[in-house]
Amino acid sequence: MREGRIGLRGLAVLFLVVQGAGVLVWWLVLLFFPAARVPFLAPGAPESTLFAFIVGDVVIYAGGSLLAAFGIARRRRWAWSALCVNAGAAVYAALYALVLPMLSGGAWLGAVFMFPSLVIVPVLVWLLRPGVSGEVIQ
Repeated sequence: MREGRIGLRGLAVLFLVVQGAGVLVWWLVLLFFPAARVPFLAPGAPESTLFAFIVGDVVIYAGGSLLAAFGIARRRRWAWSALCVNAGAAVYAALYALVLPMLSGGAWLGAVFMFPSLVIVPVLVWLLRPGVSGEVIQ
């Protein structure tokens, strides 16, 4: 890699760290600032419908994102598998966030926040897939 050029791996690591940290910060904001929850709830829905996602979001979505970023940065053999798990979490959460406002008329902010993960993470899975020889992500 040339000096001053980040490359695909570097961009992937950057996106995954921002995504993982963003999820953790988002949950902290929701926990400590109740008024921030309203734009993410379907009209009339109890807050428990939002908080039901906290464990999966923190462990699989945020944790998986940070784990995949670490693995990609360190060229670990398991990095692509971690990225695939994170992609599953990201796509599932993003699809929920996109369909919820379509069905309820509210919670559009969640759809906006999740759209990058719906598109970028699966693209990273495709672009960083191991070669036929099973080489580590490069």
